[in-house]
Amino acid sequence: MSYISKDEQILIKIEKYIGKFSILYSRIKDLSGDEIEDGMDGMALTQCATNLFELASRITDDELSETLSILSSGRLAKLRNIASHDYDAVDWAIAKNICAKTLSVITPAFLKECSRKLQEAKTQTKDYTKRGY
Repeated sequence: MSYISKDEQILIKIEKYIGKFSILYSRIKDLSGDEIEDGMDGMALTQCATNLFELASRITDDELSETLSILSSGRLAKLRNIASHDYDAVDWAIAKNICAKTLSVITPAFLKECSRKLQEAKTQTKDYTKRGY
């Protein structure tokens, strides 16, 4: 029986939030800033950005952390900071651009490769949770 590492659990959550982030982006990408402000999708999208940032910053594997750095640094981090501290200051044209760039990198195939790398690293690490190691 294998275990699910903390990083694997975080990666599963990142996959979940990227899916929601993608759906929300598709809902707002053709809307004006005022239309986004009038609805709830913009607020939900910035909450997903915040969650993605927080999750990525908790990754402990150095290689995976570097791979997912687009979520924990740079423009998405700035969007997260603005959304978390002053939601009304979000420039939706910039936010939509950040979303598009993030989603162009963090694809299902990209996340699958991240998962594969974690599995590979796990086989190289001794599992001390088993009896009789």
